[in-house]
Amino acid sequence: MFTPDTPEIRQILTTVNNNNKVREPTVDLAFANAFSASDLNTLPTTTLGLVPVPNGDFIYKYSLQNPNTTRFGIEFSIVQGPPKNYVYQTWFNFTTSANGTDPFGDSLLSFTRAVDEAILQIAEGTSANLNARLKDFPKVPPLNTSDQVVSSLGAMFFFCSMMVIFICVLNQIVMEKELHLRHSMQMMGLKTLVYWFSWWLSNAVLVLISAVVICGFGVAFGFSVFTNSNFGALVITFFLFGLAMVTMAFWITTMVKASRTAILIGIFLFIIGLLFESMVFSNSYVGYIWYDEGTSVAGKYVLMFIPFFNFGKIFLDMSLFSSGRFDLLTSTPIPGPGFHWNNLYDKIPTSFTPTYDTYKTRHPDVPAPIQSWYLLLMNIGVFAILTLYFDQVVADDYGNKRHPLFFLDPSFYGLNMRKKLSNHDWIAAQQANKAKRDAHMVKMSKDRSDLPIEDEDDEDVTVERGLALDSNYETAARICNLQKVFRESAFRKSPLDKIAVKDLCLTLQEGKLLALLGQNGAGKSTTMNMLSGLTRSTGGDATFYGLSMNSEMAEIRSMMGVCPQHDILFDDLTAKEHIQLYAGLKNVPKEEIPRLTEERLKAVRLWNVKDKLSHTYSGGMKRRLSMVISTLGDPKIIFLDEPTTGMDPTNRRHVWSFIEKFKQGRIIILTTHSMEEADILGDRICVMAHGRLRAIGNSIHLKNKFGAGYRISLMTDPANTEYVKSQIESRVPGCILKDDSAGALLYQFPPSSMSSIPGLVQWLETVDGGTSSTVRPAGSAQGSNANSGRNTPLPLSSSENQISSAPGLTPVSVHLGQNEHAEPLVHGYGISQTSLEEVFLKLIRDANPEGYQGYEVKKSKKSTADVVDDKQDSDATLRNRR
Repeated sequence: MFTPDTPEIRQILTTVNNNNKVREPTVDLAFANAFSASDLNTLPTTTLGLVPVPNGDFIYKYSLQNPNTTRFGIEFSIVQGPPKNYVYQTWFNFTTSANGTDPFGDSLLSFTRAVDEAILQIAEGTSANLNARLKDFPKVPPLNTSDQVVSSLGAMFFFCSMMVIFICVLNQIVMEKELHLRHSMQMMGLKTLVYWFSWWLSNAVLVLISAVVICGFGVAFGFSVFTNSNFGALVITFFLFGLAMVTMAFWITTMVKASRTAILIGIFLFIIGLLFESMVFSNSYVGYIWYDEGTSVAGKYVLMFIPFFNFGKIFLDMSLFSSGRFDLLTSTPIPGPGFHWNNLYDKIPTSFTPTYDTYKTRHPDVPAPIQSWYLLLMNIGVFAILTLYFDQVVADDYGNKRHPLFFLDPSFYGLNMRKKLSNHDWIAAQQANKAKRDAHMVKMSKDRSDLPIEDEDDEDVTVERGLALDSNYETAARICNLQKVFRESAFRKSPLDKIAVKDLCLTLQEGKLLALLGQNGAGKSTTMNMLSGLTRSTGGDATFYGLSMNSEMAEIRSMMGVCPQHDILFDDLTAKEHIQLYAGLKNVPKEEIPRLTEERLKAVRLWNVKDKLSHTYSGGMKRRLSMVISTLGDPKIIFLDEPTTGMDPTNRRHVWSFIEKFKQGRIIILTTHSMEEADILGDRICVMAHGRLRAIGNSIHLKNKFGAGYRISLMTDPANTEYVKSQIESRVPGCILKDDSAGALLYQFPPSSMSSIPGLVQWLETVDGGTSSTVRPAGSAQGSNANSGRNTPLPLSSSENQISSAPGLTPVSVHLGQNEHAEPLVHGYGISQTSLEEVFLKLIRDANPEGYQGYEVKKSKKSTADVVDDKQDSDATLRNRR
């Protein structure tokens, strides 16, 4: 295209065409007069030569609207002079003219030379021949292509190396929380600050090793960013970045409860960081735009709290100093002077920074590299503080959390500013709190169905409540009005609210073991969790050796041992290492740990597998190890939540023997579903149902009070059956015949018939011709002293024959005596007492008169006559059962 279309301009272009035919005969630049290029939308259908157009603006607009259609455009302006001046401007198509090294191309030079030759020829009247050559300036070739890659993408690659540790930390800490391992260590006395510092210190060592290895490999591979930089500065940069990411991971774990969620969050941040590093810090133009005066400072101040932004900035600084920069206009790498220690304090020179204005004069104010170190240290400090704060105010799996302003409470720092209450004042405070709590529940409900009705309690429970509320009664531990409600809503009562424990009152003596019995959901484990500080109570309090559970749990935990319901063990630790770990938490002297380890592991028969990892243990072996851990540090208070679950009978008895010996001078609370275990170990036994204490006493007391009395079985000839039955029923009024089969009789003696049993036994001894019945506690090992001295036998009238009233008495052997002169009336007999399991089932049935509903159902009130009729019907049914 050319303009203007005048005879003189056509003469110049005709001369250009004629001269060009000499150089390139195949190219014809003839005038395309038939093509009218006055419309921007007109497109040529064939290759044209010289096309006249209206003006220069048309050339500009046409080439913009129809790209790659026009190769050259020329606009002439002739000044007549004198002297006569020929001025022209040339447009050229960069896409079709440029090559790999020259952005202008030789074709542009050839066209310009041809025009100049034509002008000279017309102006001078003689032929002109101009020679011109085009040559690029020399470029500095890169020493290594990898340097360019490391310089532009190094921040992205080395970010990935530290993110591996970041994701691992997220997974490990949250999994430790998920498996309740941290809760276990806290119950054994672990301090929160110690817990986090141990994690930080162990990961700091890992990060330091990783930083040294990364820098070492960078030097080994000869990357200029490592070889031309101060090695110490590089190591510190990677070390601070790694620590900042680890501390950030700590903060995230305080808000996450599932390890799978933690891993997903880690992968999400990994992808975000990867994209950020690759797009922002791949070159200085985008990397330094945050420091340009045209960019909002808000973005810079927000991003400085993200560790990988600070890392990317300082790595870009080091890359520019050590590897240089790459000029995009000339495609030329410019080497840098190297990054030395003193460069940390120097601002980035303008020769390394881009410009962001039209006139190429506005450079960003990029701070010195040392600022990135300061910001990474700030990140470590900020995330550490956030970790400690959120760890206290975010509820854990058990609902424990502190007030958002907990740091203003002096007790948080170990400064107890509260006045210690006397027993009398403490009990009065608990009673006042209970009254307020009951009034609040009455206000929220139209009835008192959720409130404990104390006049319905068993008399032993009432006596125990009185002792717990008696300030003059000396006891090692006192539990007053302990309550736990799991609410569906904090603002209103809901049918979905679960009252797990209702106003529990107990006293505990030193050297005694209290066994808690109850069906699933009765409140046993919840009570243990509250007393051990794992769960906060809704109301009430407890004292252990004068220390309050609500306000002095840290001091209580220093003298407490816990065997939780589920094994809380580290899979990658051995039994020996577990003992060493928890003994250290309990401040056991280091020189005593080897002796203690051997003594305790031998006591529960784990010494032979002391060096095997705990994940290889069977369920019973894990329970034994958990039980032993609870006894470390000579605790004064021990909570055993189903300690023998999954153990075989042999190992269970070894554990029982160990507990029996270890309880001296200590308070032990044990929950179990094994009636035999409670019978043998329990000095006192409590039965709970629906969060309420239903019965309390030793085994004999509970059997005598709630059991069906004694059972006696005997053998006689079928012909003598009626006579023997008449004799038994006349000697023991109220006895109940349970079975009569071919001379085998089974009688049930209610507790009201206790006074008649000695006389019956004397008669049986007479008619049996010297028969003796030997009995011993059911389930006890012969020769074992696990239950000796606790349950006293109940003597009968005969001085030679006594029936032991130990728990679960069953006949072991019966000697059938023979009269030398006459056939005996009775060939043998045996007597046994009601088992603890039968007592337990009776109490549970009484607590669930309409069957187990998952919540308490009040018994309907009956008249005295109805109760008597029900009892007579029940007795008649039992008598007629054959």
